[in-house]
Amino acid sequence: MAAIDDYPDLKDFLDPTDDYQVSTQEVTSGGQRYLVVTEKSESDAGQLLFRITDKGLQLEKSDNAVSIGPSLDTLADSPNLVCRISDQGDIDAVFNEAVNAFERGFSSADGPDGGNLACVWAVRHIAKQALGRWITRTDGTAVFDPELKRCFGSNLKEADVPAGGIIISPTEGRNIGHVGIMGPVTGDDKRLIYSNSSSAAIWKQNFTLKTWVERYRDRKGLKVHFYPIPNYT
Repeated sequence: MAAIDDYPDLKDFLDPTDDYQVSTQEVTSGGQRYLVVTEKSESDAGQLLFRITDKGLQLEKSDNAVSIGPSLDTLADSPNLVCRISDQGDIDAVFNEAVNAFERGFSSADGPDGGNLACVWAVRHIAKQALGRWITRTDGTAVFDPELKRCFGSNLKEADVPAGGIIISPTEGRNIGHVGIMGPVTGDDKRLIYSNSSSAAIWKQNFTLKTWVERYRDRKGLKVHFYPIPNYT
């Protein structure tokens, strides 16, 4: 385990918008040394992947979970699959499963970093439980958001996304994003949102539309996008 103090320029890459717990790990792959930096807070968590060079750290990736090599993006990249909006019954099933997962205390401990980096992992596994198919194979919002945009052409208005739809603020640079499943439309900023709690590694009803926008748009400067559930066939 590398020490943070060993990399004095690292602080310029860290998310400054919350009191994140930071840890570092050096990894060697293909003869190249890398530094993986993990940041965890109560609500969300993310990672930075650096190449260690003679000139210092060179940022390779930033997302909720990173890996050395290409991202898992197989559904969106497959030329044999066509993506379309799921029917209403499927979207209802995802919402019902999201609520049931919250009520039974669904654990994301099998996800990345023991559930600390599992916001996308939790959403895709809850959708898989509801639908019997994957809606994505990635574990990062910076990959999942472009997938969804390619599927639907653009994001929708919040009021046009029914319960069971997706809210996502993709990670950008050093600012860590998040993803969740929407509750019923309320016509105001009290609409409920369900998502993974990074600190607890448990699926929770932990945001409203108001608190999500305050955290991810207003404090972090990230986009807030709304999508229905994709269906790859």
